[in-house]
Amino acid sequence: MSKLPDHLKRRDVLYGKNTPAEVLREYGDLYLNEGKPNDAVEFFGQACYKEGLQRIRQMALEEGDLFLFSRATEFLQEEVSPEEWRKLGRKALEQGKYLFALKCFEKIGDRAGIEEARKKLDETMQGQEVS
Repeated sequence: MSKLPDHLKRRDVLYGKNTPAEVLREYGDLYLNEGKPNDAVEFFGQACYKEGLQRIRQMALEEGDLFLFSRATEFLQEEVSPEEWRKLGRKALEQGKYLFALKCFEKIGDRAGIEEARKKLDETMQGQEVS
């Protein structure tokens, strides 16, 4: 059985004016341990918990998850290097997240990456039309 709060409690803790950073971090860890990094990033962000945000950012980079990577980076207020965008794009390609890959490569103007991601996207779309 999950220890996660219901939606109302989650909202109250996350957006409550008086929720201590320590409580937000604990909930972030709880969501992360339950395999819910998209929720965890919100708690870590509200807590300004850099270590947790960096952990999620690294995890997102390794999984090719552009959305999660971008959200953690936004909370951290960090710049993303072209090498990181390229690494994220490559990982997204490996994971079959072709739209994420395309967006990463577009951010740095990587023509070869853009072409590869578009080709994979087109192949995927054609495969869906057949079924």
